[in-house]
Formats: sequence, C-alpha cells, structure tokens
Amino acid sequence: MPTIDPALVGENSSQLERLKFTTNSDGEVVIRTESTTAGIGGSGLVTVVTLNSSTWTALPASALSGRKALAIQNRSGIEIKINYSSGVVGYVGMVIPDGGERFYDIGDIVVYGKSASGTPDVNVEELA
Repeated sequence: MPTIDPALVGENSSQLERLKFTTNSDGEVVIRTESTTAGIGGSGLVTVVTLNSSTWTALPASALSGRKALAIQNRSGIEIKINYSSGVVGYVGMVIPDGGERFYDIGDIVVYGKSASGTPDVNVEELA
C-alpha cells in the first residue's frame, strides 16, 4: 500500500497516520476510504466444558485451528474464574459470575477455568 508524502499531511505525522490518506486522480490529498477486514473467516465451534473446584481445566481442550475470537458463557448457577496458567495455586483469576460472559480476540492462547464449587458446565464459543 503506497504511503503519502509526509510534506502533504505534516512532517511530524507517523507512518500509521500517513496510511490514512492518499491522493486522488487530481493529486489532491484525500482520506483513504477502502478497507480490509481482519475478521472472522466463517468457521466456528461451540463446546460445553465441565469445570471443577480443584484443578484448572482448559477452555476448550485445544484451540480451533485459526481461532481469532473466544467467548466464555457461564449459565451454571456457580461462579467461575479464568486464568492463563494451569499451574496457578488456589482460586485466582478473572471472575465470570453466573449469567456472565467474557469475550476475547485471541488466537491459540489456552484459557483455563475453575469453579467456586461443584462441577458447572460452561459454554465456550470459538470463531476462526
């Protein structure tokens, strides 16, 4: 993608700022209007994962190939917490209360869940 001459939009403009502009057929500086999407490619998967209060459980066991987004929904009646390491001692992490959801724009990072008590089922949606 061509960049605009810094002299046309200001000498102190960054490369990223210059990418916002282009020149039209008359040589005038105009705002770039074409866009590209980095969004979802069309595949997805919903998995029900059973958690417990003694060990951290991967949400889900393995990431969907090409995953770009992850949603965790807790409709279990039991509070859960999520974390990024299965080695964390205790019940430490981000809370997802009953009826709560969390959304992440992440690739194949493993997210772990643990319950406050019992063996609740949580819904995990992955989009690629």
